[in-house]
Amino acid sequence: MTLAHGTDRLESARLVLRRIAPDDLPFFTRIHALPEVAQHLYPGGRPRSPEETAAWLQYTLASYEQLALGYLAVLRKEDGALIGRCGLMDLVVESAAPEHGIRRGWFGREQAPAGVALTFECELGYTFDPAVWGQGFATEAARCVRDYARDVLRLSYAISAILPQNARSRRVAERSGARAAGQMEVVGLTWDRYVWPLATGGAARLQPASTK
Repeated sequence: MTLAHGTDRLESARLVLRRIAPDDLPFFTRIHALPEVAQHLYPGGRPRSPEETAAWLQYTLASYEQLALGYLAVLRKEDGALIGRCGLMDLVVESAAPEHGIRRGWFGREQAPAGVALTFECELGYTFDPAVWGQGFATEAARCVRDYARDVLRLSYAISAILPQNARSRRVAERSGARAAGQMEVVGLTWDRYVWPLATGGAARLQPASTK
């Protein structure tokens, strides 16, 4: 998530959110390999390999420049520890609902097929180290990103894609004002679609900052 000019981080009462850096790779490699994290993120709940996490980090760094989007690293103010990530990512969905079944979506517009009418949205996502679950950090970070998307980016809404069995993520979204709005199919999985209402009259669609 590209921060506005003159802003290099977001802050809440207990947290600092900044751009992810290459030095953060060991942390994300570790949490991506944890079964309790992977079960809510990836097809089949398969832990991500170190190589896959390295590719994810490079994609995130590129997304900052190309789309003005990307996860932010979440640090605990108390001790400066990196505890998770939260931010806005590229989400593309079919513009028209299919006659049968549910609407398809893709995490990243480069995954979407040609010849399909698409709506470009952004997903508010959050993933934290299980060691800090249950302490309200995900809710605090999500609200910080929500407020930034509303007040600075002036988006009219954002989406969270949450697997139906992920009760923790669902509670974070619901406590912060997001509401269930049907389902969509992404990477072969059925996700509950939560909508975060933001600024009235804001930009419903996100345009790429660069076409490179």
